Amino acid sequence: MKKTKQTDKGGVNRVRMTLVFLAMLALGIACIGQVCYLCFFERGLASGTGGDYVDTTVPDWDDDNDTVCMCYVRANTLRPSRGEIYDDHGRLLVGNYNVFEVAFDGKQFAKEYGNTAKYTADEVDAMLKRLAHDFYVQFNSRFPNRDEEFYYNLFKKNYKSKHYETVFPVNVWNEKTWVSSIDTAHIKNLPYLKKKVTDKKTGAVLRTVKFTRYLNFVTFPVRINPYGEMARRTLGINLGDRQFGMEFNLDEYLAGEAGSKKFLELNHAVVPLKDRIDPVDGHNVHTTLNLEIQNAVHNEMARKLQELNAEWGCAIVMETKTGEIKAVTNLRRQSPDSPVYSESMEYALNAKVEPGSTFKLASLLAFLEKMPSDTDCIYPMFDHTFKFPLKSGNYRSYYKADSKVHGETLGTPNEIFQRSSNIGIASMIFKAFGIKNFSSYKAQLAKFGLFDTIHTQMGDLMPAGIRNDGRFDNYYATCFGAGFNIPILRTLMYYNAIANNGKMMAPIFVKYVTDDYDTIQKFEPEVVMEKMVSDRTLKKARAYLDSVVWGKYGTGRHYKDPTCPFAGKTGTRDIWDANIGGYNYDRNAVSFCGYFPKEHPKYTVIVYIYDVPQHSEVAVDVFGKIARSIMNSNNFSAMHNIEEFDYQPLVLNTPINKKYFNPLFHTLGFDTTDYQTPHQFLSARTQDTTRNIVAKALPVSKLEGAPNVMYMIASDAVSTLARAGYKSAVYGRGVVKRQVVDRTNRYVKLYLEP
Repeated sequence: MKKTKQTDKGGVNRVRMTLVFLAMLALGIACIGQVCYLCFFERGLASGTGGDYVDTTVPDWDDDNDTVCMCYVRANTLRPSRGEIYDDHGRLLVGNYNVFEVAFDGKQFAKEYGNTAKYTADEVDAMLKRLAHDFYVQFNSRFPNRDEEFYYNLFKKNYKSKHYETVFPVNVWNEKTWVSSIDTAHIKNLPYLKKKVTDKKTGAVLRTVKFTRYLNFVTFPVRINPYGEMARRTLGINLGDRQFGMEFNLDEYLAGEAGSKKFLELNHAVVPLKDRIDPVDGHNVHTTLNLEIQNAVHNEMARKLQELNAEWGCAIVMETKTGEIKAVTNLRRQSPDSPVYSESMEYALNAKVEPGSTFKLASLLAFLEKMPSDTDCIYPMFDHTFKFPLKSGNYRSYYKADSKVHGETLGTPNEIFQRSSNIGIASMIFKAFGIKNFSSYKAQLAKFGLFDTIHTQMGDLMPAGIRNDGRFDNYYATCFGAGFNIPILRTLMYYNAIANNGKMMAPIFVKYVTDDYDTIQKFEPEVVMEKMVSDRTLKKARAYLDSVVWGKYGTGRHYKDPTCPFAGKTGTRDIWDANIGGYNYDRNAVSFCGYFPKEHPKYTVIVYIYDVPQHSEVAVDVFGKIARSIMNSNNFSAMHNIEEFDYQPLVLNTPINKKYFNPLFHTLGFDTTDYQTPHQFLSARTQDTTRNIVAKALPVSKLEGAPNVMYMIASDAVSTLARAGYKSAVYGRGVVKRQVVDRTNRYVKLYLEP
């Protein structure tokens, strides 16, 4: 009987195992079938291309297409790293920086501290107060309007409501409020925000972990200017509706290309897809700006604007030969009563300003191109009545006066230019072109390129807004830079052409663009006009500009400095006041544009200061200080080229090996003669301005039995001693200044000095 029961029980077990096996087999077949079905009939599920799914990544996708289930193909944008901006020596001007958005998660805090059995209400409240205190201490300087009570109420409110709230959102416009990795590290390392992990059996502390799940730190990439306000307007911004400067105009190089990662959202479940496009990082832009020059320009301009309490000021430095912009400063007073100036507008390219007397150079060039001689006539300077002929044969009189001087004081064109006489320069133009021939005068200005639009890397540079309405007053005012607007950079361009022997260069802001491995694009200097004026006009114009600073009557003569010789032209213009509908004669826009050094110009600079009671001397002062700062910089001595000097000074007492003598001086550009002498060394004893070298044989004399190798370079000294049977040891660098001879051991110590 027992045996029968065991047999029946075994049979039941076999049946059960068979059923389990069959069930598992059926499940396996079903899984394999489903896999095959998905692979062959639902391939679109993996690629996101099936007809039953709505692809939101394509343009004009339609939500009505989803008739089966809530299936969407979506994509996450993968942001590229934006390219960085450097100066002409590879120093960072604009870079990438990560800041953090700090948020408090009330729901997570309640999950950790809301257990009343573990934490009492007083303990939770103490935790919130401690956290509020530490936030206040860490961020008080950046958020002075927030006290401890503010943080405590914020944390407590969100803890009670279990809400998620951002404590410190990222304000990209205000660097002072940014939360850095230093701040987040400080918060994460607060002692009470750590948790000790212990061994359950022994109770020993295994490790300490940070326990800040209710404080979230979201990384946010921003652009940072390491040098603050320096050239900030030129470097620019490209965010939202604020788009200007290099960041905006060079965005095609800096931005890079965004990537994407697709995923399938199926009934709120996320399934990654295979499609992925990696982002392409932006390229780095290497500008023409020079950090030292930019610093000098910024500081000098800011100092003078504060001293004068001016409304705004602009200064630009251009390299004469290439047109490279080495510095741009656009400073404006932050508020009417503020002594602080910051970069706020692109005055250099976009300001609509009357140039004032700096435009007299353009008028002078027009006059010199028209008149065969500028010394045959004299013209009124301070007080004159112009007679404008009418069709009836009569004249209409226009009385003009430059100063309190009455009566017609006459002067030469050079004296007129030195004194910056409006009447004088207008008289010269009327003499050259005719008092009724404004069109001819304007046509001559057009030959200087003043009415051409110049395309630059920072946008278009607009032409001078000179209009010809046939009115005498308009013609008269144009002669000395009044009644029309011209970009400040435009004035700098034609001054630079005079400094550059008549060749007008387009302003260039970017030298080349690089990626992580190589240079991908270079920008060469662009010549706008090979010869703006004739050589005769050019030579005279340089002399006129020179006389403004160095002449007896020059308006810039009080700032001449033999250690920093410069030339240029001053400008003073009354400010148009819309409230009174006329010019405010008590407030001026003053300027100075010129170049230095005046004999071999390296840089051309314009200084423009708006809304001051003073005249142009203050602009000359700023120009002079900028020029001296640049000339005194460490790299200025390297700017001098060999061709600037009539001949090169030589170290005349240095013995030179005969076989190297001719090749050496030929490389330096000197003429030599083949010298027939048995002696091994020659010495260049004399030289003249014709670049001819006169050499003299230099026999090697004896010094205590050994050859005298004084003033030789080390290699020549060692070889000479070796041929004489002496060993030698060399100490130092340069040429031999001392030799110590050991005649017994035939050994010589050579001490070298520069």
